[in-house]
Amino acid sequence: MKILLLTLVLGVVCADQDPQSETDYSQLSGEWNTIYGAASNIEKLSENGPFRAFMRTLDFNSAGDTIHFTFFVKVNGQCRKLSTVATKTAENAYICDYAGKTEIHILHLSQNTIITHFLNEDEEGLVTDIVAFFGKVGDIQKEDIKKFKEATKEEEIPEENIRTCH
Repeated sequence: MKILLLTLVLGVVCADQDPQSETDYSQLSGEWNTIYGAASNIEKLSENGPFRAFMRTLDFNSAGDTIHFTFFVKVNGQCRKLSTVATKTAENAYICDYAGKTEIHILHLSQNTIITHFLNEDEEGLVTDIVAFFGKVGDIQKEDIKKFKEATKEEEIPEENIRTCH
């Protein structure tokens, strides 16, 4: 009887464990668009701001160890194509050199939506929280928009600092 009870307890404990992530990140590579952005310092998302970026492609390696971002920003009124590579530092966390040091945390990831939190420390030492919503145009779900807005609240970014980017 004790063995049966122990087996039952172990079965419940094992069933409650999260499965190991076996995501093939390279499947998520391709064309992505910036849908929304929100920042604690709205100047970072303003015209000519470094994070008023219009995402074009995200390329993940198969293990998810790096992400190659290709995007457009306005610099002195001119549209420029830029790219940067972020390197994985922990589960769903990356770092890159863009507009200073930028930590990237993936908050939500699906075939059609990526919601990220960027923690940027610029060259002057100003720290800005940014939440970005990348998606596949036409495949945006209301539930994903709700997740984005929840993430902005969690980062204490005022709703009036949300910008549409598509």
